Amino acid sequence: MDTTKAKEQMAEASQRFKAGVTGVFYLVTILTGAVVLFAPGRLGLVFDLIACVCYIAVTALFYELTR
Repeated sequence: MDTTKAKEQMAEASQRFKAGVTGVFYLVTILTGAVVLFAPGRLGLVFDLIACVCYIAVTALFYELTR
């Protein structure tokens, strides 16, 4: 097997993995954002912070994928 071809396959698998991780973080962002609407007091704040951190991760991962 050619080493160049192997490196290309590894890079493609890495991109797919990053895309999957990005999708999971995006889903968690949406779900925690929905919980914030119904969670009272400090619990809502905690879910809001989780959603914020996940959205920052999504932004960084999207940047990495499209760079």
